[in-house]
Amino acid sequence: MKKINILFTLFTFSVILFSCKKDIEDPVDVGYGYFPVNVGHWATYQVDSTYYDDFTDSVRVYHYKIREQVESTFMDNQNRETQRIERYKQISDTTSWYINNVWAMNLTASTAEKVEENQRYIKLIFPVKKGKTWDGNAYNILGEQEYEFGSVGKAYTVNGITFDSTVTVIQKIESNIIHADYQIEVFAKHVGLIYKKYKSVDKSTDGNITKGVDYSYSIISYGN
Repeated sequence: MKKINILFTLFTFSVILFSCKKDIEDPVDVGYGYFPVNVGHWATYQVDSTYYDDFTDSVRVYHYKIREQVESTFMDNQNRETQRIERYKQISDTTSWYINNVWAMNLTASTAEKVEENQRYIKLIFPVKKGKTWDGNAYNILGEQEYEFGSVGKAYTVNGITFDSTVTVIQKIESNIIHADYQIEVFAKHVGLIYKKYKSVDKSTDGNITKGVDYSYSIISYGN
């Protein structure tokens, strides 16, 4: 009996030790992979934009490419590691790339933040979970805007490229007879942003768009 008790104790201890080791080796995935920050990471997007000008009663359409690359890191004024994003633009396939502007981003324990045109947005919160909401404009002066996780962990295809695990962030969806807002971003694990749609337009009572902007970013290539 004493021998059996010793063996049972050793077995129980082994199970507990294995469970602890497994917890350490397999931490819960909170979703940091949807926002890669490693230096050298890059992505190229096809950008299609339409501007409706009610002053001149004209519609202007543009097509070009944008490449975002994590060029380096630095410490911001809060002593946080920050990524410098260099953004290059190519007007057409026959023209050269040139640097268009510089943005920045931060990955913290609870947020993924990006500074675009001097405005800081909270792109994601962690852990990533369907239905969770937050104020995407909490760190800028644009006014409160509720973001929400739509689909999480689903496959998504852009320009013939299928990404196995993505998360869709619904930034704004509103529509009535005279105005429409549709703003979403889709992030893929280990890739980052793969698709963005921004539409904010005014309409006449017959449904024709009179003013506003409608543009999209669609990823075409990426790497490290």
